[in-house]
Amino acid sequence: MNNKSGFALVEILIAVSILSLVLLSVFTGVSASINVSLDSKNFTRAMILAKTKLNEFIIDKMRGSDITDEPDFKSSGFYYSRKIEKYENILLGPYPVKRVVIVVKWKDKGKEKKFNLSYIYPEL
Repeated sequence: MNNKSGFALVEILIAVSILSLVLLSVFTGVSASINVSLDSKNFTRAMILAKTKLNEFIIDKMRGSDITDEPDFKSSGFYYSRKIEKYENILLGPYPVKRVVIVVKWKDKGKEKKFNLSYIYPEL
């Protein structure tokens, strides 16, 4: 009778170790999923901020000066820059156009990330 109870204890130990390995992989997958979700949330916030700043620039009749690392007060931790430059294309020739580039930066887990948005428009 002792052999059967000892065998059951070994079965329980094996079952618990298999269960712990399965649960560990599930927890790892859930953790990775949460990290990806937070990354995409910050990326979406950066895209919305860049598009908002571009729309403000267009509403102001595409006038204004360059901006460097201006903090966004609605989204803490996000900074944006705007650079206006003459746009030249070798294939299309010398057209009187400019390009505005909006760059949104933020820190995520100690690494700086950024999103760029460009818009080409005719000189006024």
